Amino acid sequence: MNNAKLTENFFEEESQADNTPFLRKRLEELTEIIEAIDAVSQSNYYKLLEGKVFQGSLSSLINQLCNEKDNQQVAWLQGAIAILSKYVDFRKFSEAYRLELERTKEQLKGRETK
Repeated sequence: MNNAKLTENFFEEESQADNTPFLRKRLEELTEIIEAIDAVSQSNYYKLLEGKVFQGSLSSLINQLCNEKDNQQVAWLQGAIAILSKYVDFRKFSEAYRLELERTKEQLKGRETK
């Protein structure tokens, strides 16, 4: 029995699925996330945290990393620095969502022109 035709039909049907509603919903979500990040980054509370907490913690972690000899602790410090770096610079944090927003818009535009 030749099942090749069954597989071909399955993939054809799967590729024809319309994910436009999902893309539109994701577009709305990304827009809301970006607006929220921008609002938080411009607030006085964030500026206070940035200056008094995030920058100091980041500097402390970097100093610890420079002096650490244990490989497991070095890996942990690198992860902590990566996470904290997102909150120190909200522009970079927002940029990842902006890139995803642009890709989603392009996908949606490609779907609408077909």
